[in-house]
Amino acid sequence: MQHNLARVLCQAGARLREAGLPSELAAQMEQLAEQVHQPCVVAVVGRVKAGKSTFINALLGQDLAKVGTTETTATINYFHYGQANPNRPVRCYWRGAQVTEEERAFLDSLQGNDVETLRRAEGIDHLEYHLLNRYLEHMTLVDTPGTGAVVEEHQNTLAEFMRLYGQLRERHDQETQQLASEADAVLYLIGETARTADRDFLEEFRQVTQGRSRSFNAVGVMAKIDLNPEVMDRRDELAVKIASQLQDSLNTVIPVSAGIRRALDRLLENEQQGLVQLREALHCIPPDRVKKLLADERFYLQLDPDGPVTAAERQTLKGEMPWMVFKTIAEVAADPNLDIDAIIEYLDRVAGFDRLKAVLERHFFKRSHLLRGYRIVNDARRVLSTIRFKHLPEFRKDKARLEHFLTFIRQADGDPATARELEAFIQARFVERAGVEEVVQELERAFARIFHDLEEYNSDFEALQQMEDHADLFSSSQQDELRALLGLYGMEVEKRLTADRVSVAYVEERQQTWGQLSQRGRSPVLRDVAQRAVDRYGLILNELLGNTTSSY
Repeated sequence: MQHNLARVLCQAGARLREAGLPSELAAQMEQLAEQVHQPCVVAVVGRVKAGKSTFINALLGQDLAKVGTTETTATINYFHYGQANPNRPVRCYWRGAQVTEEERAFLDSLQGNDVETLRRAEGIDHLEYHLLNRYLEHMTLVDTPGTGAVVEEHQNTLAEFMRLYGQLRERHDQETQQLASEADAVLYLIGETARTADRDFLEEFRQVTQGRSRSFNAVGVMAKIDLNPEVMDRRDELAVKIASQLQDSLNTVIPVSAGIRRALDRLLENEQQGLVQLREALHCIPPDRVKKLLADERFYLQLDPDGPVTAAERQTLKGEMPWMVFKTIAEVAADPNLDIDAIIEYLDRVAGFDRLKAVLERHFFKRSHLLRGYRIVNDARRVLSTIRFKHLPEFRKDKARLEHFLTFIRQADGDPATARELEAFIQARFVERAGVEEVVQELERAFARIFHDLEEYNSDFEALQQMEDHADLFSSSQQDELRALLGLYGMEVEKRLTADRVSVAYVEERQQTWGQLSQRGRSPVLRDVAQRAVDRYGLILNELLGNTTSSY
């Protein structure tokens, strides 16, 4: 599939050059062709302080993105698959094309709100990290600066400070929106909401997306659920309700706690030593006293300074964990009815990242080529729209002016040789764009066919996922047939049908069989999947009869 898309884009670039259009338009098509075989780009987007960096660290299982950065010094961070230089793991792309390899300490120099730090941050285009993480084999992850930045209180009111602050704030908002629109897929993070009502989430989502989200390639993430006990308790209920309200904008909504995920990761290091120590220490304290200590951070740090677990020891157990994260983990670890495995299982479930990764695997990784192709085709069609609505009117105007000048010269009563020379001179100034409109129409049709194919392939994918989720509704032979038919083994007709079944008679018979199931099936899922089988057999039948040709 990707090879043909790249070929069509290269051909489009060549045709636009031949038609005499500006070279940058052809270059855009050629750049899109180069992107076809690159990893899918997934942008993490949210309002400032929504917890994007903590979320990415939890997703990748490493503390890579700088946590605690202020909104003024946030940077665009790209995470690629590859081996990093352990001494200088940060690659900095400066505005002005310079590229440097930096130490981790370089990130610390970007923190703060002093003029020098702001000046340094203003000169950075983006940072790049490489790591051997299996998720990055499928995607390039982009940590955006965030939208909706607000000016905080600062003692420094120097004009230069305010100028740099404003420039960075405006640039970060624009770049975040641009990355979201250019990415193949988007994870929208919604941070802590003021109340538990879903309307707070919906309002923040509207502010973050500005109405640009589409369920085809977007997943919503309820981040920081650990900050609000009511949200924590109602997380699944809220996620389901919000997903139904945003079904046209989001594929699904997943509640997560990146703080719990990263804290648990650290507690499980060195053969679960941290979690074991926490559990044993809490079990030394009477249950009613544990409940009192965990009621408030001040109680935890100050009550019973010389108890069975001293205040200093309790502080060491908490470490740098945010209070609500520690409280959640400690309450579970203190339960005498739970062993270590049960504690881990519970906290894994609360953190939500196993579920999120399953969603990413299913909706992003397994169809990354579709998401990338879909975005690239849309970009190519936008190039053609620019030509149609900007350049073609200019060409028509130039052609009219040329005819006007030539008519004037030919009607003038002057020296014929001079008239011919002047006519040739003017014609040379008006480059002939022969057939530009026809070229645009032809390319629009080609990309419309590709877009249609991508939509059909996505429908196959979704039906296949429905079948796998409800396998009990289908016999083993039906499952085998659907896996091949819906493109699991390849998108060519020969892969969808076994070699001895590539015939019009067989396709018609199977289409009729699935058509009956689509009308009489005992469940909505069975009827929907059966209807998709009918549609796919119809497309194959058209291809076998020569009525249509796939773009891929």
